[in-house]
Amino acid sequence: MEHVENKWMIYKGSNICYQQFLTNQNKPFLIFLHGFLSCQFSFRKMIPHLKQHFNIYTLDIPPFGMSDRKTSFEYSYQNMADLVIEFMNYHSIDKAHLAGHSMGGQVALRCAYGHGNRVKSLILLSPSSYLVKADRLSYLLSLFPLFPKILRRLLKRKGVFEMLRQSLSNESLITNHMLKQYKQPFLDRKIYLCMTKMIRDREGDLSPSMLRNIETKTLLFWGKQDEIIPISTGYQLLKDLPSASFISFNNAGHLLPEETPNQICEWMLYHLLKTK
Repeated sequence: MEHVENKWMIYKGSNICYQQFLTNQNKPFLIFLHGFLSCQFSFRKMIPHLKQHFNIYTLDIPPFGMSDRKTSFEYSYQNMADLVIEFMNYHSIDKAHLAGHSMGGQVALRCAYGHGNRVKSLILLSPSSYLVKADRLSYLLSLFPLFPKILRRLLKRKGVFEMLRQSLSNESLITNHMLKQYKQPFLDRKIYLCMTKMIRDREGDLSPSMLRNIETKTLLFWGKQDEIIPISTGYQLLKDLPSASFISFNNAGHLLPEETPNQICEWMLYHLLKTK
């Protein structure tokens, strides 16, 4: 994919990094939302297949990617969803398709739950679902002044390669370029302070009763070898979302935008161009 210049928007005092792929204002809008520990870079393989049919935006959700890492930011999923809606307002987008991976999927669900009239459809790639709020022990531990340093040491010990390997069925897809891009935000020590605050700020995922109130057309994609969020979660989500379709892939793990971009785009074009 060709080089694309980063653009910026200010949301509640934080600089939000995003990229845009616009060709025709009459095309439907598609906004990509990345997962935990990830960034907008993760969707680079999908954009070339879709940009002829959609006006596309990708954004880095704080504290990840190139967006600001401030401890004053509220790292709740609801605030992230509010950011997406404000982003749409900023660009005068009345309605958009929302494509979310992992954490970004939960953010997209919250957008549809609170602003169903603004969301044309949901494309959810192994979305975070049914996670509860951090328990009291985790909350209290996150208040310990040395906790960010401990978190940094734990993530450094595991390493970006191992995190990617665990998220993929085929580790041969990992390249030096990928490692460099995914590693970049973690060179900034402020991210560990923000991730620590996220433990306290993050509310639980939408409950089954809330999910059942989402009428938005939804495409659910899952890898059968997902070790992060098992496919059984996807089957439960299919039951709880009234307007969902489910597509699973053999030999695919959690990081679907890296592993099965072509197949996902084919399904998206088949389903979404009917509702543009």
